[in-house]
Amino acid sequence: MIGAGWAGLTAALAVARAGLPVHLIEAATTPGGRARSLTLDDVPLDNGQHILVGACHATLAQMRSVGAAPEHCLQALPFGLRLFAPGQPLPALALEPRAPHLPGLALSLWRALPGQPLGSRFRAVLGAGRMLRHPPRNDVSVQEWLEHHRQPPALVHALWEPLCLAIMNTPLRQASACIFQHVLAEALNRGADTARLLIPTRPLGALFPEPAIAELRARGGAVELGRRITRIEPSEGAGYRLHDRRGAHSNARAVILATAPSATARLLPDTPELRATRQAVHQMGARSICTVYLRYARALSLPPLQGLLDQHGQWLIPRALAGAPHWLAVVISAADDQPARTPDTRWREVALALRATFPDLGPPLHGHAICERRATLDARVGIDRIRPSSTTAWSGLYLAGDYLTPGLPSTLEAAVRSGLESAHKLLENLP
Repeated sequence: MIGAGWAGLTAALAVARAGLPVHLIEAATTPGGRARSLTLDDVPLDNGQHILVGACHATLAQMRSVGAAPEHCLQALPFGLRLFAPGQPLPALALEPRAPHLPGLALSLWRALPGQPLGSRFRAVLGAGRMLRHPPRNDVSVQEWLEHHRQPPALVHALWEPLCLAIMNTPLRQASACIFQHVLAEALNRGADTARLLIPTRPLGALFPEPAIAELRARGGAVELGRRITRIEPSEGAGYRLHDRRGAHSNARAVILATAPSATARLLPDTPELRATRQAVHQMGARSICTVYLRYARALSLPPLQGLLDQHGQWLIPRALAGAPHWLAVVISAADDQPARTPDTRWREVALALRATFPDLGPPLHGHAICERRATLDARVGIDRIRPSSTTAWSGLYLAGDYLTPGLPSTLEAAVRSGLESAHKLLENLP
């Protein structure tokens, strides 16, 4: 196994639980990939903020399987969104349905549009209902899809655009409407439990990566962190030889390559048989996410999730639930589309906008900005048609990663589902 992100760890556990020996190799010194823990100013934080929903069944099952019960590791909140703009004491939009089904959502949307003409409100509510119930016949941009369903610009700006960025990490004008609709339908069309927002109360590493590593070692698996594989080649007879940057090598009967698309494209040998797979992986594209952490002198008392409008960042997540009450995080999606900033400039800009939005916060003591440059695939129109398969043309060589799961953007759920699929294919085909 190459890669100890959530997909690679899921695959490794599935193979180990089937009774086969596992050798897991990870370039970083910390497991978890793009959803891992880190330490800033001696405080355990994360490389980014992840909020799950009740519909993430595979992810929640994996957490339970390693002893990280979601009931103890995640704070469940009923579905609802409140978004604030600078200088406005009240939310610019509050979507707080009594129940996450169409009648409740429709009533909540109606109330969220008090300044709109009655006809516009009526068309927006009907259009939103059709959006949740009926997938697009052909993939178009989310922007085109919203226009087709008569969503007023004010609602697009205050609800659909920040929601699209949070789910897809791709701007409205480019994001796939088919994927966006699929995610919304899975979360909101199946009852209150699937629509719940689940906010981690522990660092991400404790939710799955660290207990998964512990189980692998307990089952006799070899785990190497801080070892970067640079080349894969068939070994004489059968299986593969993995070369690292120090010149050492390891042998494997089969390989699951669970790395980010950019690393996967580099590691796949450039042979005629694998050329189509390498090309498909290249076409996944990549988009960045930045997270700003701010530390305040006093413990903060804020709701666990707030939306932000018209500022550098879309979502505010206080870290009190995760045991860091003096800290808060601001998520900046699709960061590539914004002007380049130094880390220092970025966190100071975020802090100023937050102070204008929530004056009681005051200035932070200091801050940090962490950017994952290839955090997600580019969930653009038509991406599902060109996703590569987890099976390659070489027997015993499989791919795993969030970019492989049709119908989903780059999420923990997509990563876990992909890890399970690649492990099952390996187990089915291993001689």
